[in-house]
Amino acid sequence: MIRFLAASLLATPFVAQEYIVMQGPLSDRDFYHLVACAAAPGADCVDEIVTWDQPVVRVTFAPIPIAYPTEKARELHRALDTSIRQINSAAPGLNVQRVSKSAPADIMLFLQTIRTGDAIYGTGLSDMDGVPIGAAQVQIFWDDNLHLTEAAIVFASDIPVPQLGPIMLEELTQAMGLMTDIRNPYYETRSVFSEDSNTVQKLGVQDRMALRRHYPAR
Repeated sequence: MIRFLAASLLATPFVAQEYIVMQGPLSDRDFYHLVACAAAPGADCVDEIVTWDQPVVRVTFAPIPIAYPTEKARELHRALDTSIRQINSAAPGLNVQRVSKSAPADIMLFLQTIRTGDAIYGTGLSDMDGVPIGAAQVQIFWDDNLHLTEAAIVFASDIPVPQLGPIMLEELTQAMGLMTDIRNPYYETRSVFSEDSNTVQKLGVQDRMALRRHYPAR
């Protein structure tokens, strides 16, 4: 049986999405369990802990519509490469690689000519197509062994250019199985998992810790 979970990165805090609210810094243990299984500090996991369990996790772009803004497509291509480097350097048991558009991939990136609030289309995923998008949306699938089998990330066309890098980094990190965000002012400049900030350009100290715990050396 294949199971899935979707998370949406929305342009406004007034729309409900998957995050946990708290104040102040978290311990490494609480931070990891929050992003990995939606556990509030001191509480049990709400979601399954799921991971990629293969030598290489392949990622690529789906064909990009001609009407998608060229400058933004170029920036997302650049951001994918830098995000992969950051994730791999933090997670000794993970090897994410970008492959050509013609090669099979585990994670597909879709750049769509839709704006915030429009419906996603054309991914071929029945649980994703037709869903209104914010800035971006990620969906992951896993099997009965809690191993990820595929993921998809969709980017809208009206994301401001300065936010493209941070959003790519957050969405790709979440596609590693770390799907829950944090609503906490302390983390707005410290973590890609901040619910209310799209400005963090590099994985924070605890972001890297979470990836390392999720993917320890094999």
